[in-house]
Amino acid sequence: MIHGSLSDLTALLSLEALTDERFVAEPRGGSRWRVYGGQFLGQGLIAATHGADLPVRTFHGYFIRAGNATQPLFYQVERLSTNHRQVRVHQEDKLLFTMEVVLGEYGSAPGIPMPDVPGPDACIPREKGIQNLDADTESTWAVVDSPFDNRFVENIWHDVPAPPQHHVWFRTRQSPAQHNLSAMEGQHMRQAVLAYYADDTIMDNALFPHGWAGSWERLQTTSLDHAMWFHADVPIDTWLLHAQDSPTAGGGRGMTRGLIYRQSGELVASAAQEILMRVSTGR
Repeated sequence: MIHGSLSDLTALLSLEALTDERFVAEPRGGSRWRVYGGQFLGQGLIAATHGADLPVRTFHGYFIRAGNATQPLFYQVERLSTNHRQVRVHQEDKLLFTMEVVLGEYGSAPGIPMPDVPGPDACIPREKGIQNLDADTESTWAVVDSPFDNRFVENIWHDVPAPPQHHVWFRTRQSPAQHNLSAMEGQHMRQAVLAYYADDTIMDNALFPHGWAGSWERLQTTSLDHAMWFHADVPIDTWLLHAQDSPTAGGGRGMTRGLIYRQSGELVASAAQEILMRVSTGR
């Protein structure tokens, strides 16, 4: 998760086009050596939607190798059909990430009703939740100066085993600047920002039954894949609720998922992720 403003994030996601199908993401300053998974997701969507006249309907991404945040990332796009595109990300001749992206109009069918939870003003800001924890870590939970304001319905900031679910209100701290973006490019950028964010807290759900605060030392964890479905345009500068859970975990893997709602109750996006979670060997 990036330190800084929404403008810093959109600059990170805005790739340099080398050709119509090849793009580069130059490294930007930050404290993390490893590329945050949401960066692959957001930048992958920007690459896949280059020149597109439809929003993203769904994507499925697969994390293959860790990326070095101090080196450029190269995005190669292949158009498999009119609205189906594949993205492959390389760094120093190694394949790091692949993504299948499908473009299309949003569906309009009603979804699962939004959970009845307290509003954001009654919930716990991230900076308050972590104030008694050791935040000397590269983990994204310790980033309090990101472009996002996060309000947690549940108090997750402890090591007591808890049910594998939680709810987080979030919004960007600024409204997205349009610059010279067309209406569709602005929509693609909002989708990329949401994809970037959605990799932040979804893993935590599988860790709660093991004691969240100590899991980062006891367990080896990493994202293996990430999929999203977009059901409506996303107003990222207004409060959205990310209702998340982990329906199953075992065999060194954890399944997590999330539903993202407007404050009015409209379902705007769904997400699913599988993570690696196994006892750390200390190596």
